[in-house]
Amino acid sequence: MASGVKIDAGCKTAYDELHNKHLHSYIIFRISDDDTTIIVDKKGDKGAPYSEFVEEIRKAVGDGKECRYAAVDVEVQVQRQGTDAASKLSKVVFIQYCPDEAPVRRRMLYASSVRALKATLGLESLMQVQASDLSDLDEKSLKHELMSHQRI
Repeated sequence: MASGVKIDAGCKTAYDELHNKHLHSYIIFRISDDDTTIIVDKKGDKGAPYSEFVEEIRKAVGDGKECRYAAVDVEVQVQRQGTDAASKLSKVVFIQYCPDEAPVRRRMLYASSVRALKATLGLESLMQVQASDLSDLDEKSLKHELMSHQRI
C-alpha cells in the first residue's frame, strides 16, 4: 500500500454483492475523513439507472474538491454472431473519479491508494475508467467502450 491507506472489509463485501450477486447497481467508495481507510460511501439499489449513479457522484464530490472510486454494473445489448436475437450482457466497470479542481494532495492520495483497493477487490480484469469530469462518465461512450472490448 503505497499511501498506507487501508481497505475496510465492507468494501470487499459490498463489491462481492455487486459483482457476484447483482444486489446493487453501483457502489461509490471514498477515503475516510481521517485519510486512513477506504470505505463504502453509497450503494445503489439493484436496477437503479446509470443516471442516478452519475448524480450521486456529482453530489459526493460537491464543488469538485473531492475524489471517489466506484464500481458500476453496466448492462449492454449484444448481438452475437450467427444469432438473430440480442442478449443482455452485464459488466462491472471500475471508475476512479478525481476532478481537476480537487486539491493536489487529495488527488495524489486517491492515485496512490487505488492499487490497494483494486487488489483487494480483485479488479485486475475489469474495464477501468479514469475520469476528471462528469462528461468522462457519459453512459453512451462507456457502453461503446465496453462493447469494443468484447469478444463476441
